[in-house]
This record gives sequence, C-alpha cells and structure tokens, in this order.
Amino acid sequence: MSRIVWSVGVGGLVLALLAAPWISRPEDDIVAAPVTAEPLPEHAVAPPTAAPPPPSQAEELPPPHPDAVASSAVRSSSPLLPPETSRSARRWPLTSRSLHKLPEQRQRIVSALRGRYATPLERRDAVLAAFESSGESQAEWTRQGREALATWRARIEEQVLPIRAEPPRCYAAGCVTRVTFPDPASYEEARQRVPLLELTGVGPHMQLPPEYLPSGEVSVSWAVLPPER
Repeated sequence: MSRIVWSVGVGGLVLALLAAPWISRPEDDIVAAPVTAEPLPEHAVAPPTAAPPPPSQAEELPPPHPDAVASSAVRSSSPLLPPETSRSARRWPLTSRSLHKLPEQRQRIVSALRGRYATPLERRDAVLAAFESSGESQAEWTRQGREALATWRARIEEQVLPIRAEPPRCYAAGCVTRVTFPDPASYEEARQRVPLLELTGVGPHMQLPPEYLPSGEVSVSWAVLPPER
C-alpha cells in the first residue's frame, strides 16, 4: 500500500508512520543592495575597499553523544512510520538503543518500516515479508487480532462504504488483512479516519502503502500488532 497509518497511522500498522524541516543558511538571508544608475565622474576615483577580516576560527565542540547522532540521523531522513500509522505506534522510540528494547518480532516490523526504499510499494512488501518471516501463529491473542481487524472493517463500512476484505492471516508479529476500495476517493476518506481509530485487545495498528490497480480500485493492507505485555 502507498502509505502506512502509514495507521504506523505509520496514525500509524503500526506502525503510525511520517519530512525534516529545511534550515536556511545564513547566506540565503543576505539582501543585495540596489545598484545606482548614476555614472561616476571621469576623474572620480573609487575609494579603496578595505580588505575583508580574516574568518574567525570555529570553536571546537565536543563530539556528540552516540544516541544523539542516531536520533538526529533518523529525524533528518525518513520518519519512523508513514503518515497512516496509529498514534500508539508513533510513540515507538527512534534511537537504535531503544529499538533493541522492543520484542524481537516488533523490532523486525519497525526496522522494515524505517528502511530506505525506492517506492512505497517496496516498503509495503518489506513490512509484509517481515510479518510472514515471523511465522504463522494461533496464539490466544490472535483471536483478538482478528476481531480488531473485523471492527476496523465494520467502522469503515459504516462511515464510508462497503469494501472487499480477504480473511486475516495471523503471524507471531501481528495479524494482517488485505482490503480493496472501489476508487481512490473512498480510499482517501477511509485513510483519514485511521489515526482516530481505537482498537481494543491489540497493540498498535497500521495501514501500509496503497496500490492503485488498473481497474481504478485501491488495494491496501491493514495490520495489528500483538498487545504489549
């Protein structure tokens, strides 16, 4: 799917989800003085120009803390989750040290979301592959995962319009389903509701980037993560 709430929405799955602000350089703010239209007299001599002062030596600063470098690098590139990730997913830590504190299966999902890809669909495929690689699961929580996805679908059909949905598939890392909207307009309306969606009995939820089909339909994957212990 082209975006996650990208419900991480990205929110977002989770994954809740998210561009670095441009910082203007000092020289970009310089205002050029207007050029006079009056010519100088023939014998007028231009006043000597003073030599520019030598550049001041930059003050040496101590090297940044490793965590600050990791956190800064993440913020300056791509956000942890796409715009569709859920608000709960947005609370996931950005630093590498904090990432290692997450359960192993959740680490895989977050790492897939944070990767660099040429297209949104490549990101979607990487996240889906991370779910599948965790192995199928029939754990007790998966019943709640299936119910949460059914609730998600019911809310969209109640507030937007009916959609087609494939049976959910549950893995150790989360439960996933694929839904299809009849057109981009209905998908966009549903997408905007993902960050506000509240699901009980599960962890963060996300909507992966959409795929716009030749038929005019829009296919997108929804996912919910296991509840946090």
